[in-house]
Amino acid sequence: MSQRTDYLIIGSGVAGYHALLELLSLEPNSTVTMISSDPNYPYDRPPLSKEYMRGERRREEVFFKPQDFYSKSNLKVLLKRRVQRIRGREAILDDGSSLTFRKALMATGGSPRKLNLPGEGKEGVHYLRTLDDADSIKAEKGRNPIIVGAGFIGMEVAASLTSRGLKPTVIEVKPYIWSTFVDENAAKFLQSYFESRGVKFVVGESVREFLGDGRVRGAITTGGKRIEADFALIAVGITPNVELAKESGIQVENGVIADQQLRTSNPDVYAAGDVANIYDPSLGKRRRIEHWNNAEYTGRLAARNMVGKGEVYDFLSTVWSDIFDLHVESAGETVGYDDHVVRGRMEGKSFNLIYLKGGLIHGYLAVNRDYGRELKPLNQLIKGRVSVEGKRRELEDEGSDLKALLR
Repeated sequence: MSQRTDYLIIGSGVAGYHALLELLSLEPNSTVTMISSDPNYPYDRPPLSKEYMRGERRREEVFFKPQDFYSKSNLKVLLKRRVQRIRGREAILDDGSSLTFRKALMATGGSPRKLNLPGEGKEGVHYLRTLDDADSIKAEKGRNPIIVGAGFIGMEVAASLTSRGLKPTVIEVKPYIWSTFVDENAAKFLQSYFESRGVKFVVGESVREFLGDGRVRGAITTGGKRIEADFALIAVGITPNVELAKESGIQVENGVIADQQLRTSNPDVYAAGDVANIYDPSLGKRRRIEHWNNAEYTGRLAARNMVGKGEVYDFLSTVWSDIFDLHVESAGETVGYDDHVVRGRMEGKSFNLIYLKGGLIHGYLAVNRDYGRELKPLNQLIKGRVSVEGKRRELEDEGSDLKALLR
């Protein structure tokens, strides 16, 4: 016999957790079931590559809530479990049991992208997505790791391990680091800054194979370089977890397709977080967003619409990172631009790269800049699609008030 729940949340990441909070707030007497393949109760992910990796935050401090929070009579959390498929309003679980629901949320996130290289399965080759992944990396005793990939996760872990006295080597296939976030000049500044802290880089190459017998002892790059290492981290992005959607006949294209209210092609199933492919009104196109702020927002928005609020997606997603003593924030898009201006001084470790396209602010990447005075008005300019044609001087001049451009 099938069990019943009012609301089903599939996934326990940022989106799933905040959807759960919103549902319990909006309908405190409804029944909510969360199903997660993770063995741990919901926890925050950004600290995994930063404070937790550096040993500045204890394991119990990573969790959103203590375990007894989930003992509410109308809340059920099933860990180390999976939903195999959904048919209408019925979910079939991995043990063959079924669960009927009024509305469901797919917040299945993504999985680390694998390179499928020779030796990738050796002991000591890691990925970082879960708390248990972070624990495995922290438990390594070696001092010389290889990090494959110079995106946010790779660079954050490189900084964290360096702060613990390790000597990482970062290997990046693109000609410069952070190629999806910054232009070449900014990338060179950041790379030089990392190198001054002890991080080594190999750019324009990838790993051809990992070396070692049962355990990794190094790698050979595509350019023939041999790099010795005690362990390795592969951080080359994620692949959206769309298997459940495909099995359930729900439309998929670079994630789970969702409308402006986050409904999927099954009107009783919603999508949120990293797995959701949504229309972004601030950029005028459909995309999948892998940012914490967007996961929180879409989780809560999906929950409100699951109870019938009928609200549409209207959010400017932002991303941030703390690396050594650099606080980095970004919004909009930092690729595909026509022109850019630099506000501030790179050599002073405080600057903002503002990217322009068609007379609009396309996006920005800011390092150690003031939110209220600079980043907030930039966010408003991007979201409002306000023309800044002929305003290059105002954008460059640190003495100018960016709020004036909103008038």
